[in-house]
Amino acid sequence: MTTDMNEDMSGGGVAGADTSGRTGRGGDMAADLRGVRVIAVEQAVAAPLCTRHLADLGAEVIKIERPGGGDFARGYDEAVHGLASHFVWLNRGKRSVVLDLKAEPGRKVLRRLLRDADVLVSNLAPGALERIVPDEELARLNPRLVRCYLSGYGATGPYATRKAYDALVQGEAGTITATGTPETPAKPGVSLADLAGGTYALTAVTAALYARERTGLGKRIDVALFDVLLEWMSPLLLAELHAGSAPPPAGLRHASIAPYGPYTTAEGQDVLIAVQNEGQWRRLCRTVLDEPGLLDDPAFASNTSRVRHRERTERAVQARLSGLSTAEVTERLERADVPYARLNQIGEVLDHPQAAATGRWSEATLPDGRAVRVVTSPLHREPEAPGGRRVPALGEHTADVLRELGLSQAEMDAPLTPPASAPLSGTSPSDASPSGTPASGTPASGTATSGTATSGTPTSGTSAPGTSAPAAPAL
Repeated sequence: MTTDMNEDMSGGGVAGADTSGRTGRGGDMAADLRGVRVIAVEQAVAAPLCTRHLADLGAEVIKIERPGGGDFARGYDEAVHGLASHFVWLNRGKRSVVLDLKAEPGRKVLRRLLRDADVLVSNLAPGALERIVPDEELARLNPRLVRCYLSGYGATGPYATRKAYDALVQGEAGTITATGTPETPAKPGVSLADLAGGTYALTAVTAALYARERTGLGKRIDVALFDVLLEWMSPLLLAELHAGSAPPPAGLRHASIAPYGPYTTAEGQDVLIAVQNEGQWRRLCRTVLDEPGLLDDPAFASNTSRVRHRERTERAVQARLSGLSTAEVTERLERADVPYARLNQIGEVLDHPQAAATGRWSEATLPDGRAVRVVTSPLHREPEAPGGRRVPALGEHTADVLRELGLSQAEMDAPLTPPASAPLSGTSPSDASPSGTPASGTPASGTATSGTATSGTPTSGTSAPGTSAPAAPAL
């Protein structure tokens, strides 16, 4: 998601060796970006997904978090021993630093971090980060810096300033009405816009780093979640443009292919079957359905015809499979080499034989030292070493990072005390989030107010239970 600076941030990091809190990394790509330093001014899902995968590839990722609560995703739930599942998923292997970016000391540290960084990734609302440090200034400060900005709708156009939670962007891009059924549109069970945006940002950043090897220069990258979803909606948009109408949503069926979807066996279990070509259709009829006569029916002569006569197609397939056991159906599908799958519940995926055989489970370490089971990065072909990478507590690396920047002990011992009311340029006082820390130097407990966070569910902005918030040293 994108986030308004008003809902913002605190955190920073620095140059140096691999200090990302990793205790082990497995896989064939885990060191490809070793030596690359990423500054992540991020919240929620879209940007954190991009930077988590940069960390998977070996980059050092310094996560900037706001005082008082940090990344909003820390408060989404308490599913993982008191920590939010989204935060554990997207932030292992990162360093957390608390900076108040509404105050000049915090902004000064951010500039120092960016001066020597390789990559900046941010999903603040359009223009929010540039009110702190304009992109042109960044290009002068560090010509090699790759600057990637994620937003809901981009920096221009009539929707540029709109809040951009995942479901809202999906609604505007048509993905919700393309999902489910005509009577009941549905949002996918994962944050599709955020995941798409973060993935495209990852691609663009790695390409820019490759180009920098030739040119010696970084570049600006803008990724809009709306633009990304339009790309993914292209088949439906092209059909609407050139055929006059897009295929209607088909639920678990495929809008443009038949037979394709769930079919119920004699025990009432569903088996997903996907027929992609005429050879598979012939084998389905002869070997699985034992109905070779279907091949002589003009209604089933081609995929286009089967889609046109979808109800007849589905009835013909279902009528035969409903009399067979699940074991009989899957045995025949295997013998006929017709693609199929189970319709698994979430709990069943945990014991999936393919995941076990290919090392899809690893461990991450929580701030309290507890090891928890997590999904291995898809960029790695082996599970990570026991202990996994650490999920940072809020502000856990602040002191280390500031020390690495060369701040004096006196500067680090003084509390961070930003002005009581210092809204960002371009925001109203009512929009500005509380900021500052008490005299003890620990981050204030204030929560951010209005703004956009690219990921779905707005949260209270408080730190997740189970995390600690070490003192925020003076900047």
